[in-house]
Amino acid sequence: MAEKKWTMMVVPETHWDREWYLTFQQFRHKLVALGDNLLHIMETDPRYEYYVFDGQTVVLEDYLQIRPQNRGRLADLVKAERLFVGPWYVLPDEFLVSGEALVHNILLGHKIAAEFGRVMKAGYVPDPFGHVSQLPQILAGFGLDSALFMRGVGNELDDLSNEFWWEAPDGSRVLGIHLINSYCNGANLGQERWAGPVSAHQPVDMDMALQRFEEERSSLSQKAATSYLLLNNGCDHLEPQPELPDIIEYANARIESMEIVHSHYEAYVEAVLSEVGELGTVRGELHSGKYWPLLSGVYSARMHLKQANERCQTLLEKWAEPFCALAWLTGASYEQSFLWEAWRQLLRNHPHDSICGCSSDQVHREMMPRFWQAQQIGETLLESATQHLAGMAQVEAPETAEGCVCARQVVVFNPSNWRRSEPAVVHLSGAVASDSVPLNVVVRDASGTVLPSQIVHQDVRECRWFANAAIPEDKLAWQAQVLLPAEVPPLGFAAYSVVTEAAAQACPETDIAAGSNWIENQYVRVAVQPNGTLQVTEKASGRVYDGCHLFEDTEDVGDEYDYSHAANSMTITSAGTAARISLVERGPLQATLQADLVLQLPKSASEDRRSRSEQAVACAVTTRVSICASSPRISVETTVDNQARDHRLRVWFPTGLNVAHCYAAGHFDVIRRSLDLPDAEGWCQQPQPTKAMQGFVDVNDGEHGLALCAVGLPEYEVLRTNGGAVIALTLLRSVGWLSRGDLITRPGNAGPKLPTPEAQCLGQHTFRYALVPHQGGWLRAQMWQHAAAEKAPLRAVATDLSGSGAHTRLSFLQVEPTELVVTCVKKAEREEALTVRCYNISEHPISGRVSAYRPIERAELLNLNEEPTEELSVSGGGDVELADVPGRRILTLALYFGES
Repeated sequence: MAEKKWTMMVVPETHWDREWYLTFQQFRHKLVALGDNLLHIMETDPRYEYYVFDGQTVVLEDYLQIRPQNRGRLADLVKAERLFVGPWYVLPDEFLVSGEALVHNILLGHKIAAEFGRVMKAGYVPDPFGHVSQLPQILAGFGLDSALFMRGVGNELDDLSNEFWWEAPDGSRVLGIHLINSYCNGANLGQERWAGPVSAHQPVDMDMALQRFEEERSSLSQKAATSYLLLNNGCDHLEPQPELPDIIEYANARIESMEIVHSHYEAYVEAVLSEVGELGTVRGELHSGKYWPLLSGVYSARMHLKQANERCQTLLEKWAEPFCALAWLTGASYEQSFLWEAWRQLLRNHPHDSICGCSSDQVHREMMPRFWQAQQIGETLLESATQHLAGMAQVEAPETAEGCVCARQVVVFNPSNWRRSEPAVVHLSGAVASDSVPLNVVVRDASGTVLPSQIVHQDVRECRWFANAAIPEDKLAWQAQVLLPAEVPPLGFAAYSVVTEAAAQACPETDIAAGSNWIENQYVRVAVQPNGTLQVTEKASGRVYDGCHLFEDTEDVGDEYDYSHAANSMTITSAGTAARISLVERGPLQATLQADLVLQLPKSASEDRRSRSEQAVACAVTTRVSICASSPRISVETTVDNQARDHRLRVWFPTGLNVAHCYAAGHFDVIRRSLDLPDAEGWCQQPQPTKAMQGFVDVNDGEHGLALCAVGLPEYEVLRTNGGAVIALTLLRSVGWLSRGDLITRPGNAGPKLPTPEAQCLGQHTFRYALVPHQGGWLRAQMWQHAAAEKAPLRAVATDLSGSGAHTRLSFLQVEPTELVVTCVKKAEREEALTVRCYNISEHPISGRVSAYRPIERAELLNLNEEPTEELSVSGGGDVELADVPGRRILTLALYFGES
């Protein structure tokens, strides 16, 4: 018999969307039936050798919560290398979560899979809506040598095979495997391809299975780099086919051109690597819809979910985890289990049908309690950690005048690895005898120098029994929010004293000035025009950015997956709107203008969805524009009372710059993106101009630039106009359907056609973002620092002035230079060490140094799974030198300290 030319490796699997058009509990009922059936098949038929549980481990938790007695049975199959679990905890959308969330996701997946005996070492990412540029480096950092995926390919593979080297910005690479015929190309063998669950007992037609094998061989072999072809025997929520061994035996006896084997992804990757010769290389993100719809409208569906996710990620990554670790270094206990519970709650919201906002209304209602629980845990742990660390601080208690209502030490914390000099908000309270509120607050630094301060808000109210036990029942409670000018060292604190006085004192001057419709400092001047738009002047160059913050509203007759304009499109702007302008803060630390206007918007799309309705509704908009002393950043808070349906609301920022590219913060990366859309003839879905960012987007010509930093608002577009590039930030997208098949921007449905009235996002929404005019490029302007300050403002803790600490300011950890951006500080998973992760945000190699408030005794370089790869030298002074860190390289370190 002639040797068979092809080997088709059949991998039985299921793609398990934890929640989607059904709720988690409804899908879990099906999951438990699948798990029970799978155990029966694999334990009673040794010919059914392998099964892959979708690359996730959360399904094990979900199943075992109902069937705890089956844990040992599952573990036996995992240890026997028959059931493959991990490497992920959940299969996430990549663009809508942070880089650290991706790392923590795989780290948790590895932890859980290891508890069952083994982790699947294949980078299985079948269905996320595109893939980020650093995914190869992240996968490789966990010892995963491959990425098997379906969506995201554009013209990159036109001259390449479906197997290729996929390279990250730092040069790391994995074997990319494009599932060009989907992760479902072998579903329901011997049945109609989309026949539904096998449990429905559809009969198997062996000859129909033969035909499927031949069709897939003919298709896949056209772009195969080796003689190995992959057939995925499964799809969304499909149960295993018990007849698979019989189908394979039947086919092998009748097909002469190929051998068919029951296999798994690790074996397939190993087979391809053993045979492959020269392969082409693809670099960077995969974000196109040539073969499969990309569904990028999810970046703005149900924006409140993106904002809640940003809050939780920031809390865990920048505050709770690092400051719990720093407190542990100084003798506090480290609540690792609590931190992982917070991460679990957050990560369960990261699957693409969840964080993307493309599920039923009930599914998205149930996401919010997970966000709340993650936030509750994070805030509780952070309060404990900062109170512990604040005990190390001490400033000299100032003299207090008679009648002083409040005298406190304020300890301000900085989560960044660079010195931050900016106002911090502290909440103060005290007891007063009357309802008189005009109290003066005096802030002093550690040397006793009086600093400028600003009362943002204060009031006096009756004290409730649960509000403040320190206030006597015969007194009233005075409460205030006060701004103080903090200067805090990297990953550390600075201490100040705050006392109240009845008589006002002269406040030190700053560079803030303000008028009825303008505010300025030494860097920028902002004037609000009659229609509410902003005229921004960068003082160093004299460059003026006019017409900023123009509202643009267009109909959206799309669905949760994709924006779509109507056949008869109508765009409305705020250009002709009259705004009511007021100065609400005049300094000395912060000046704020407020612009109130009303947008008259069509009530909805027309009944035939080809235009907008003639009936209008009023949508009130309030925008507060603030600048702080000695900062070029212009912070904006916009509140919209959305009463309109079927529309997309954006805000425009004209740059006046004629450029071909913009720069967007990504995952351990800053991505240079062309403003031109690719040639897309014959694509499944035409390219969309909206993109995702992680913190900022910058437009510059090398000499001048304008950047936009956004908090929980991931979708932007940079438009080319006759006047230059315009940054458009999406605030809100209102739609009423999970999926529809009549979009102009996408062919066919992307999911069930279900109404989702809550995706219209009616009601009040508040959005935060900032504008930064600058000279040079984003790197020279250190734009990541502005984005970090906007996302994670300094935090202040008020403590007693009678403490026994020894430090007026203290930096616990320093990673220099600032281009080595710290993204993670935590206690190591398996060692008594501090884990620190950073990456080189620049494109060029740089050398750096890591030091701490006490000498480092030993240091190791780790992979992302926190396994040691290299011993690092430590200087006599207890510092770690980092030599020639490649551009965009992620480094994870373990730092060991002696007894304190």
